[in-house]
Amino acid sequence: MKYFKILIMEPLLSEKESLELIGRMINSAKNNLQKGLGNVFLLWGYLVAGISLVIFILLLILPGDTRYYAYFLYALMALGTPFHIRLIRKMGQQQLVKTYIEKIMDFVWTAFTISIITVLAGMLISTVLVLPGFADIEPGYEFLRWFPWTFVTPFMLSFYGFALFVSGKAYQFRPLATGGWVCWIATLLLIAAFHHPYLLMIQQMVLLISVIFGFIIPGHLLNKKEHSHV
Repeated sequence: MKYFKILIMEPLLSEKESLELIGRMINSAKNNLQKGLGNVFLLWGYLVAGISLVIFILLLILPGDTRYYAYFLYALMALGTPFHIRLIRKMGQQQLVKTYIEKIMDFVWTAFTISIITVLAGMLISTVLVLPGFADIEPGYEFLRWFPWTFVTPFMLSFYGFALFVSGKAYQFRPLATGGWVCWIATLLLIAAFHHPYLLMIQQMVLLISVIFGFIIPGHLLNKKEHSHV
């Protein structure tokens, strides 16, 4: 009986109040994107940018086929994992409610990470399986050792474009969606330039530029927006 009286005393939400509640929920989802996620984008943005810049320099200065060993520097991306986990845990502690959209985006970025790791692992295995001395027996065979690496950068940019575009549209944050388009256009240009004599160096510069527009700039904008809300 007491519970029945409470229900009678508490009026139901009006249509206006319901719309305001939905609006607050949507804004909450947007703000959750801003709380700490900018640092995640900056972590991977600067890490990939630094690696691509070093690879670009090594491709220019190392002699002959030894320059291709510069691609093994992509393994340094694993160094970002503990920092990434720390940032995600910190975000989880600050986040009171996790929306359905945010759960879906977690799956999107998990699939993105698995895709990148799969490609890089496959390239490393492919390179190792080609015997170092086999080129002396079979002319031109050494080319097969390094040729697959020409596909790494377009693959990575294509994955970047997908994840960034979906994130930008889901959270209605235009810089992320724009970064996705930049990565897709860069992928198209790199595939079209496969026959260019300086393809390898071009790829690293394009990757660097794409990461700046796709990760670094949106990361700083997210942090700026977060601080403005505070």
